[in-house]
Amino acid sequence: MVTPQIPFTPIRWSLYEPAELFTGFVPANPSSYQESLDFRIYRHFVMEGGSTPGSPFVAMMQALHDNSITQAVQQVRRRRRIAGIMGAHGLNRDAPGYRQIAELARLLTRAGILVCTGGGPGAMEAAHLGAAHAPLRDSDLDAAVRALSAEPKVPDLRAIVASDGTVDQGLVAQGYKWLKPAYDIAQGLAKVGAGESLAVPTWQYGSEPSTPFATMIGKYFQNSIREDGLLAVARQGVVFSAGTAGTVQEIFQNAAQNFYRTFGHFSPMVFLGGEHWRTTCPVDALLQTLLEKDDYGKFVLVTDDINAAASFIEKFVPPNGAP
Repeated sequence: MVTPQIPFTPIRWSLYEPAELFTGFVPANPSSYQESLDFRIYRHFVMEGGSTPGSPFVAMMQALHDNSITQAVQQVRRRRRIAGIMGAHGLNRDAPGYRQIAELARLLTRAGILVCTGGGPGAMEAAHLGAAHAPLRDSDLDAAVRALSAEPKVPDLRAIVASDGTVDQGLVAQGYKWLKPAYDIAQGLAKVGAGESLAVPTWQYGSEPSTPFATMIGKYFQNSIREDGLLAVARQGVVFSAGTAGTVQEIFQNAAQNFYRTFGHFSPMVFLGGEHWRTTCPVDALLQTLLEKDDYGKFVLVTDDINAAASFIEKFVPPNGAP
């Protein structure tokens, strides 16, 4: 039997850095979008059957890889206060909410908290952009948001790779056009010293590249492992900005972990956008019913104020010195 070739290292000793995942991408060459390590791993993932690979060998190598990523993420968790920011994948770069999330992430990073997201576009990208700008002038973030707004909407790239590995060149061009301004800004930030942040994406949604604004990237093959780990690592709390189905899933997954004290204590849950979470998508009312009254009062905040949100997260001290 011939052992299948795989484009990734099964056992890693560290998280990814953007430079590693974007190896092969050349900003001046649009077609190089499909040559990055990130994209090549995604193409292999699709060809092997996605989250249910047909090859036992490939499945085993992916499992080893994901366990390595979990171990590396836990190393970060043990030495840093980490807060998650969740929200809409499709949030446009020119939307007021995008700028708001970036400013919130900048506040948290300046307070010494490591921001963590699912590492994708929209609200997630905004969070890493803000964290990266924490050491810089406020006007630098203004300039970055303006530059990104030239390509405001993430294209639908889900069909970029067919099951046989065929790559849609039209979608490659769209992906390149959307990625390039972010990549260029990230390259400039790397030269002056960007603020740190942690992204935890997955090749399950790998048609979109990992954000170049994160400094540490724990990318998984299995989304179920990634989802649980992403919320588990954010022990300083989670901010939920306006979102729909995916964000709601994360809210109640986080609520269940808190309700049962899965990790020893209840971590803060902040809902950014009162109208959204009370009326448009009224999860707040259900949480008041689900959670103990004392827990809700102490650990849940619904607000439109990013300063209040950041303060609520920052002032939280885990009980009994819990990690």
